[in-house]
Order: sequence, then C-alpha cells, then structure tokens
Amino acid sequence: MTSPELDRLVTASATRSRSRPLPSRPRLKGLWSSESTVASDWTFHQTAPYIGRMKTSMARSLVQERTRLGDLVVDPFCGCGVVALEAAANGRRVVAGDWNRYAVLLTRAKLFPPVGLLAAERRLRYLWKLSRKRLSDQDLRTVPQWVRKYFHPETLRSALAFRDACVDQGDDFLLACLLGILHHQRPGFLSYPSSHLVPYLRDHKFPRCSFPEMYEERDVLVRLEAKVRRTFRRPPSAYTESRRVIHIDAREFPRVRGIGAVITSPPYMNELDYVRDNRLRLWFIERSLPEGLELVGRNREQAFTSLLRAVCIRLAPGIVQGGYFVLVVGDVTRGGGRISCTSTLTQDLFASESALDTFTIDRIYSDTIPDIRRSRRECRGTKAETVLIYRKL
Repeated sequence: MTSPELDRLVTASATRSRSRPLPSRPRLKGLWSSESTVASDWTFHQTAPYIGRMKTSMARSLVQERTRLGDLVVDPFCGCGVVALEAAANGRRVVAGDWNRYAVLLTRAKLFPPVGLLAAERRLRYLWKLSRKRLSDQDLRTVPQWVRKYFHPETLRSALAFRDACVDQGDDFLLACLLGILHHQRPGFLSYPSSHLVPYLRDHKFPRCSFPEMYEERDVLVRLEAKVRRTFRRPPSAYTESRRVIHIDAREFPRVRGIGAVITSPPYMNELDYVRDNRLRLWFIERSLPEGLELVGRNREQAFTSLLRAVCIRLAPGIVQGGYFVLVVGDVTRGGGRISCTSTLTQDLFASESALDTFTIDRIYSDTIPDIRRSRRECRGTKAETVLIYRKL
C-alpha cells in the first residue's frame, strides 16, 4: 500500500490526465552526444564518481521531453542520482531508490544539499570541530588491512573521525564530498596513488622510493574545503518540488500513484559489480561491506527478466494515462564472449506480460557508449545502450 507520506507527495498529480499528446519537440537523439558534458553540467553531478552512470545529457533530454513541470518522476534504480537531479533541477517531483547505500547517499546529497556555498562551508567547519573530538576513538587496528593499505595512518584516522561526525549528524552531503576525494593519485585526494573509479593501488607506476610525496600525510580539511567549493561551482537553482530518496530493493519499491514517468536504467546483469567496484567508499559509509545484488551465473538472462518483471509490474499501475516507462538498457558482453541483448529481453517482457499490455512502444533509440565511460581494462564491457520509451495508452 502507498504510505501516507507518499500519498501527500504525489496527490497533486494523481488525478492529472496525461492523455493529450505532448507538444512536438526535437528528436531526443539529437540532444545528447558521446562527448563529455563535464564543463557544462551541474557540478553536483561530479560530487563523487560512480561507475556505469547514465549520461547527464540523456537524462536531461528524457526528463524535459517526456514530462512536464510538476510531474512526478520515479527512478527505482537511481544509481548516483543523474535522473533524480535532472528531474529536480527541472521542476519535477522525484521519488528515487536503490539497494546500494553508496548510490542512495550520493542521490540524497544531490537532492538535499546545503542552501549555498556559505552554508556548506559553515557546516563543514562545525562538523570538522566535532570530528576532532573523535580522533582518539579511531583505533586503526579494527580497520581491515585492505582499507589501511590505501592511506597514511594519520590521514585515515582524520578521515574516519570526520566520517563519524557526518554519520552522527546525518550529513549526507559532506560525507559524499569526503567519498568524492577518497582515492586517486592526484594531490587533492586522500589516498596513496590509486585509481579513481575501481580502487586499486598504483604503487608500481608510482613507487614510494621515486614519489615519496605521494605517500605523505594529507591535510583532510584543506582538501574537503576545496572539494566543497568545486561542488558548488555550478549548482542548480533551488528545487521547487518535493523529493524523496529511499534505500530499498527495487522489487519492493512503494506502489506510487500519479507517476508522470518512470525513467530508469536497470543493472546490466553481471557487467558491473557494484560492491567490488565501490568497495572502499562502501566500507567508509558503514565500516563494512554489504551483500551484493548481482545478476550472475548461468541463468543471468532469467534473473534479469525476473527482476525487471517484478519492478515493472509494481510501478506500471501508478503511471497516469499518457505517462511513460523509459528504460535505458545495455547489451551485455561479459561471459564467454556471448552477447546478451537486454533490449530484446525487455521488449519480450512488455509484449508478453498482461500487466503491461496498456503500454505501447513510442520510441527506440540506440546509443554508443564511448570508451571513456567504460571502466573495464582494454575498454571491455557494455558498448551500446538502447533507450526504450513506452507510453501508457
């Protein structure tokens, strides 16, 4: 059943008719490209890295072209909050969720930030002062060796104390900023030289004997101050509509009503391992690692279809007449060289499932994923995405 909180969140659109067609707009495909949009995006998108994230330009186009101001946008696989941020920044109401606590933390940080840079800096100074009282509580012997190997002991002690202050005060934004500078080889980050996305030490490329400065203690506060300033370099305008982010398995997502559009990208079977690939940041969030929710094994296609069916059946009844179900899926290439076409599996599901027979395909777009967005060595992994846009009759 829909909770009272969600009832209040979506009441404004529960009776709104979407049966009349949307105004004629340019084709979506011309509104996003494979080129980087880092220089023009809201810098909240760059709070912390996240593997497999949707293109910001794609999310923006889908939100603007398939919804109106005040519509409710739902993303049950929100990842780092690309769709949620674009929807909120464009005057839509948002309900987003994910099973991954790192994803939920980043999305909350972007949707519930401080009101401005000055407020963020004041909050940082306050939490930093609180964290200094926790330095003596940091017993590094209780920290796993695989975590300790990334940091100078005093850097790790200071970062953990600040992490504890953020958790105690419920400050998702500043904790996300801390995770955003957790590991890299650049001087503005906290770790010994390591990769930026999937964490692994780069001590062979940067040996301690040749690069001693890269293994010295890092000033955590100075780097946090710089990170907060970078994050507020191009913030979106103040959000005007309601927002909610929940930590939940998508198969148990609330039965929201009055949805203008579900815009989401389900996991690409076992193409990514979100626990392994985010392990250091995930450990910092709870000082432990969660159980993974990976679609692996011989029956991965069956697992993908089962997951998608459960989510679609759960959310489809809440989409208003004329509303949209938008799915961004990718062909999977890992495992014996055999390609698993998730777009075909998705279309078969919508064609065969009686609970989805009120939806008709409105548009199908194919999009190539540039090498820079693929995290696997030698640019392996998903090479193309398909955007399936279904409309409720």
